Amino acid sequence: MLNHSDTKDAIYDITDPKYWDKTSLDNELNRVYDVCIGCRLCFNLCPSFPSLFNSVDGIGDQKRESAESEGRVDKENLDREYLDLPEGEHASEASIEVEFRGEVTDLSQDQKWEVVDLCYQCKLCDPICPYTPGKEHEFELDFPKLMTRAQAIRTKDRGLKLNDIFLSKTDLLGALGSYFGPIINFTNKLKPFRWLLDKIIGIHKDRKLPELATTTFEKWFKSHNSNIIDPIDKVVIFGTCYTNSNDVDLGVSAVEILEHNNVECVYPKQQCCGAPHLSPGDFDSFKTQANPNVEELYKWVSKGYKIVVTGPPTCSLTLKSEYPDYLGVNEKVKKVSENTYDISEYLVMLKKEDKIKTDFKNTIGTVNYHVSCHLKAQRIGYKSRDILRMVPDTKVNLVQQCSGMDGGWGMKSEFFEESMKVADRCVNDLSAKDADVACSDCSLASHQINQASDKKIKPSHPIIELHKAYGFGENKRK
Repeated sequence: MLNHSDTKDAIYDITDPKYWDKTSLDNELNRVYDVCIGCRLCFNLCPSFPSLFNSVDGIGDQKRESAESEGRVDKENLDREYLDLPEGEHASEASIEVEFRGEVTDLSQDQKWEVVDLCYQCKLCDPICPYTPGKEHEFELDFPKLMTRAQAIRTKDRGLKLNDIFLSKTDLLGALGSYFGPIINFTNKLKPFRWLLDKIIGIHKDRKLPELATTTFEKWFKSHNSNIIDPIDKVVIFGTCYTNSNDVDLGVSAVEILEHNNVECVYPKQQCCGAPHLSPGDFDSFKTQANPNVEELYKWVSKGYKIVVTGPPTCSLTLKSEYPDYLGVNEKVKKVSENTYDISEYLVMLKKEDKIKTDFKNTIGTVNYHVSCHLKAQRIGYKSRDILRMVPDTKVNLVQQCSGMDGGWGMKSEFFEESMKVADRCVNDLSAKDADVACSDCSLASHQINQASDKKIKPSHPIIELHKAYGFGENKRK
């Protein structure tokens, strides 16, 4: 019997030598998996939990079948005894169930690691789980960090996979796109090239890749003339690699909205937040990527600037939570973390201070709003919903289903099909109610939904819709 309160192997400090101990990891996987098997509150989240529960239940079924085939149990009597359990009697107290119940110790290594592989770090289990340190529970269960630890130990042993290396080169791909965008975008649609990319790199041949912009957000900002004289506040725009290279309109819209509300915007030197390096647990590369951002952003925070993240919520979550967790909590990291805001989160703060303009020229109508997983993980509420509701006659329907993209996970050859299964549920939920527009804060989730719906649904960012409502018009840049 595993002691669920024994947390000696719940180690998430990457500088602790025991963090990298395989026996310690295996003990913690067993303990956490056993807690999850008994709880099952996360049965309908990412594919990891169904994989775990199905594996354990399948082992129990195999035990029953073996007993029947060996003649140790009569199936008819077995079924009758199971059905005639006294009302209210817990299954674990019935000997018939104890004998034919799968246990975490019955799981093979392949079954354990399938759970790890199917975790795409949506982090939805964390706010739902009743056993986390944040809820001050003695089990101190942190499933996302355990999955990262497992990936890190395996990566240390076998090295990085090619698709992990490829997907982490976001800044390089963006730079190439600014010079060769049309050629790259065209090549990405060629079946022979995609077949090679699938076989050699491990990016699924059927995954539609986001198009690269030739005019990056960085280039736009350098040529942008601001006329803010007496600002009500001042912010650093952390555009994210995706906004810079793929979703330039979002960055432009965010700046124009902020400046319309008399907020000074600066765009200092920056690079990818480093999140793609965390997926395989490549902490060395993560630090190399993240530390320059910390140094630069800290300079501006020290001058009284706030950090506003315009791109996918993964990036604001990384600055807020992953930097302290994996870079260590020092003065600079702490200040960057504490002063980082998602763009909608920041606008809601202005609204609460009665500092935001409501001189809207257009309506939005009914919005089916997909709630991004990494906004939920930040536990800041539905800020984009609140922003959209500022526009008169706007109705917002919340869609809580995950898109299953998680950046690079949904692009990988080995997980594409599973990713699309998750996306199908999201598309069904978005299609259930009529709406004038669909929205999502996560540009990659929007990309996933568009593909999974056969282009029937093309979510825009709430900031894009707010931009239209202000009457600034759409920006179309490639």
